[in-house]
Amino acid sequence: MVCFESCNYIEHGMVLDHLNRIRVCNNFNPRHEGRPIIYENYHGEKINWKDFFNKKRELRKKYREGTCPQTCIDCVNNETKDWDDDDYINYLLMTPWVKCNSNCIYCEAPRNKYVLENTKPYKVLPLIKDMIKNNILKKDGIIDFAGGEPTIYHEFEALLHEFIKNDFTKIIIHTNAIKKSNSIIKGIKKGVVRILVSIDAGTKDIHRKVKQVDSYDKVWKNLKEYAKNQGGNKDHVKAKYIIVPGLNDSEEEINIWLQKCRDINIKSVVLNLDFQWIMQNVDNDLIPLYNLMQYTLDKAGEYDMNCELYGQIFQVKREVEQRKEQNIAGF
Repeated sequence: MVCFESCNYIEHGMVLDHLNRIRVCNNFNPRHEGRPIIYENYHGEKINWKDFFNKKRELRKKYREGTCPQTCIDCVNNETKDWDDDDYINYLLMTPWVKCNSNCIYCEAPRNKYVLENTKPYKVLPLIKDMIKNNILKKDGIIDFAGGEPTIYHEFEALLHEFIKNDFTKIIIHTNAIKKSNSIIKGIKKGVVRILVSIDAGTKDIHRKVKQVDSYDKVWKNLKEYAKNQGGNKDHVKAKYIIVPGLNDSEEEINIWLQKCRDINIKSVVLNLDFQWIMQNVDNDLIPLYNLMQYTLDKAGEYDMNCELYGQIFQVKREVEQRKEQNIAGF
């Protein structure tokens, strides 16, 4: 074990993305852009794991020497701690599909011509079986389904079954809950599946404007069904709110969302921010968003709910607090 600055994605992460690439992380650093890539033009073929980990080691070596890839400078995921030198994956994100049954206003995939033209669907299941066979994946690590919408991906049921059958204990599924999955319910009951449902609104009108489909009632019905099956695991079914400035960024809307979550016994919620917005506005006034973030944290606390900050809203928190510190220091 050696103590230095790095991040778990660099050390032990793997992402199968929708542009036929294998990369190391799911974070997009708004100041430096990009994500470190292991392989381009990947289409489901068998991987030479020695070569794979050698390529990861090239990135890991930079951190161990006191530097890091340009894309990783000042990333929120960097941390200083003791890192081991072993080759394994304890975080696997699968997002090789872009098809979805909603049309979220903050998601660029349905409107990005380059993405649509350059996404070549491929099978994931053979790769996963090979990773399990070769003990590449830690069974107590994180298996993360994103998308597109995972529940409509043609291999979803088979993949979920494979992970559950092989005793993986932390399977996270990002879903819009438009389509109810009985396999997800089984996994929630067993205590190995956690879901994160992106609702992004409190009222039906705002939900329709954000998701651009009429699914409000169906989503809350399915979310209630999922929540009632989590038993004592009060953090296995989470509701997410992605702030879209100018559309759903009001205290009233967030309060309604929190109240509805409380009413169906959801104890853990997540707050995030429109990815495209922060990319274009990271240097602008972030105080209103910071205040809305703080309002959400406080209100969730009043309702005896845990509120986590994800990705871009955490970036807002860090940016604002760093600026405050600089002002106090006289910079």
